[in-house]
Amino acid sequence: MRIFDRIDFDIYNLNFAQKIAIINVLVFLIFRLSFLFKLEIDFLNIFSLSSNFFYNPWSIITHAFIHQGIFDLIFMLILLFFSCNSISNLLGEKITINLFFVGIILGSIFFLFFSNSQNILIGASAGISSLLIFLFFLSPNLELRLFRFNIKFKYLMALILFTDFLRFLSPGEFGIYSHIGGYLVGTFYYFSIYGFPKKYKKPKPMKQTNKQKEIDIILDKISKRGYDSLTSEEKDFLFRQKDKK
Repeated sequence: MRIFDRIDFDIYNLNFAQKIAIINVLVFLIFRLSFLFKLEIDFLNIFSLSSNFFYNPWSIITHAFIHQGIFDLIFMLILLFFSCNSISNLLGEKITINLFFVGIILGSIFFLFFSNSQNILIGASAGISSLLIFLFFLSPNLELRLFRFNIKFKYLMALILFTDFLRFLSPGEFGIYSHIGGYLVGTFYYFSIYGFPKKYKKPKPMKQTNKQKEIDIILDKISKRGYDSLTSEEKDFLFRQKDKK
C-alpha cells in the first residue's frame, strides 16, 4: 500500500511539462509496439487530426500526443521543458497550460481550414509554437543549453521562424498552418498581459531595463541549475514580479 501511495504522491508532484512528457513517451512506445507486434489497430486513423474530425472529435487534442519519429519527439521534449519551466517559474503554471492547449486547439482549426481531405496532423507543434513565441516576447535573451553549447533563445527562435517561413512557401506543407495558429495564441496572450505598444511610446526608463536584465539572469540561472539554486532574494524578486502581473 505504501508503494502505491508513493507513486500517487510522485505523480501528483510532477509539473506540467513532466506530465506531458510522460504521456508523449508512453503513447510513442505504444504506437511503436503496435507496429512491432502487428496489432490491427489503426492509431493514426483514430487519434490523428484529419478531415474526419467530426467522426473523431477527440483528435483535436489527441493528435498532439502522437509522434512517429524519435528525433521529433526528443526535440519537442527539449523545447517543451525549456519553454514550460521558464514561463512557469516566472508567471505560474496556469498560463503555461493555457498556452499549450489553446495553441493546440487554434492550430488544429487552422490546419482543418487550410488543408485538404488527404492530410493528417500529428504532434504538439502548435502548442510548442504558442509557448515559444510567448517566451520570445517575454525574455528573448534567455539562454538555452543544447548539449555543451549555450545559445541565446532569440537566435534559436529566429532559426525556427525562418524554417517555418520556408515551409510556408513550400507547396503541400499544410502542417505549418498549425504552427501559425500557435504563434497567434502566444502573441495574443503576451500582448493581452503586457499591452500592445503605442505609436509614440517613450523609451522605458533605465530602471525598467535593469529589471528586465535581472529577470533574464534569473531565468537563465533556473534553466541551467534549477529553481532551488536561486537565493532567497532572487526568489522574492520573482514572486514580486508575479504579483504585479
